[in-house]
Amino acid sequence: MAYNVKEIEEKLSLRCNTWSYIFPSIEKKFLTSNFDASIRMANEIAKIANHLDHHPELIFRHNALIIKTHTHSASGITDKDFDLAEKIDQLLST
Repeated sequence: MAYNVKEIEEKLSLRCNTWSYIFPSIEKKFLTSNFDASIRMANEIAKIANHLDHHPELIFRHNALIIKTHTHSASGITDKDFDLAEKIDQLLST
């Protein structure tokens, strides 16, 4: 089940407060030292995404990686997106 905007904002504040809701996805921009670092980060995120069977959109920049996720089958944001965001935050905080 997809959440409404109020529910999304509440869940973001509780679970993933560094992510933003920008319709139709929740997203986060990670700054990196260079393009190679962005690619390495994306490869680590791919492992998590494959494990969860939920795959985000990844946008590469010279010194950043932008991650956007929403659940296509639900046409919105679901627990799958929050779970993925939390796992990505855990990975990148180590």
